[in-house]
Amino acid sequence: MRQEPINIIGFSASPRPEGSTAWAVDAILEGAWEHGAKVRSWSAAGLDLQPCRACFACRTKDRRCVIQDDMPRVHASLLEAQALVLGVPIFMSQMSAQAKIFVDRLHPLFAPRFSPTFQKRNAGKALVLAFVQGNPDPELFRIYVNYTCQTFRTLEFDVRESVVVAGTRSALVQEQDALHARLKAIGATLAS
Repeated sequence: MRQEPINIIGFSASPRPEGSTAWAVDAILEGAWEHGAKVRSWSAAGLDLQPCRACFACRTKDRRCVIQDDMPRVHASLLEAQALVLGVPIFMSQMSAQAKIFVDRLHPLFAPRFSPTFQKRNAGKALVLAFVQGNPDPELFRIYVNYTCQTFRTLEFDVRESVVVAGTRSALVQEQDALHARLKAIGATLAS
């Protein structure tokens, strides 16, 4: 009996539609696709994503966000997926505004186990975080990278990997064959 392929979505939380973050997410998805995964990619640059209003309407009976933007489509895709590849640009020592909006807007779907709104069916989704930064030192923002990973663990994601793509100001990452192979290998492990 043939098993269904794993469904993986990628989300580039960068304002640049074809920048280093999108490239890193696409490289990971490429490795997953080459190993039989079904993949789909989203980019914050092409979506209307508004900040969370903290109105808590999503915590009512129907659990829907009242904001009329593109996030419900991303939510639907995320609910169908078994895994998420999230590209997080590091701006000013932390995630970009687009990444923060994405994380905050996960509120209708994900909550810690101790929360009265915890939904077991959404827990355990595999996650790969790709942090992308201009600074060449991959350890410079390690505290923030670890903090972000812990945030997703608290939301019951299965954080499989966090990779830091550093030095994007001094060299085109798209031309680094070893980095491309490393990212594809991460995607391959996510697909299995």
